[in-house]
Amino acid sequence: MQEIILYMDAFGQACLDFLKGVSDEFIYVESKTMEDDIIPVKHLFRDYDEMPRCEQIALNNARGKTLDVGGGAGSHCLYLQKKGIHSTLLDYSPGLCEVSSKRGVKSIIQEDFFTWQSNEKYDSILFMMNGIGIGGDFESFHKTIEKSFESLNPGGQILFDSTDISFCYKQEDGSLLIPLNLEYIGFVKFQLRYKNKKDNWFNWAYYDSKKLREMLPLKYNFEILHKEGPSYCGKITLKDQ
Repeated sequence: MQEIILYMDAFGQACLDFLKGVSDEFIYVESKTMEDDIIPVKHLFRDYDEMPRCEQIALNNARGKTLDVGGGAGSHCLYLQKKGIHSTLLDYSPGLCEVSSKRGVKSIIQEDFFTWQSNEKYDSILFMMNGIGIGGDFESFHKTIEKSFESLNPGGQILFDSTDISFCYKQEDGSLLIPLNLEYIGFVKFQLRYKNKKDNWFNWAYYDSKKLREMLPLKYNFEILHKEGPSYCGKITLKDQ
């Protein structure tokens, strides 16, 4: 039986291999609450035309100096660069930051978003591919919003896409069968595997639009820019700006 090795950069290693032409093709996603899934590595290298409509609309609403949090392999930043938008990728993964640099992303920060400190200010902050769920709990959501607006210029905006994953628990009669230990239906715990290596388990969240609006303090505006099936993209701004 092949030994499984724990490490913390499945996405980064998979993308580095993809650039070298030796990719194992898939990243395997194990979940404690949902069905397991697979992610084709090439999906992380998609161009604008291959992106879901929600991602496209979010990107098209970016303006000014833009920060892409959890920017991955750099696909979003590369698109914004081509449009002439000054964009910076922030990701904790050393492998993904290396891949993004090799692909041509000009400005890269290798940091954990929650511990990252900077005096730089931005006009738009992106949380793509359900990135608004970073941290996987309500406390992390509020930290994400507050930290983002500390890093935004007056009139700045958060742009994101998210998914209502309640359909994952829907039964044939239309009722929802929700695990008793879940505080919120959108909370998940994942582990990634690439080749014979696994990341540690981590928490993530998928916020439906109703829950997100409910959680946001009253000082923020929330606008749904586009909705497609269970997915949507949105914009968060401060009121009176």
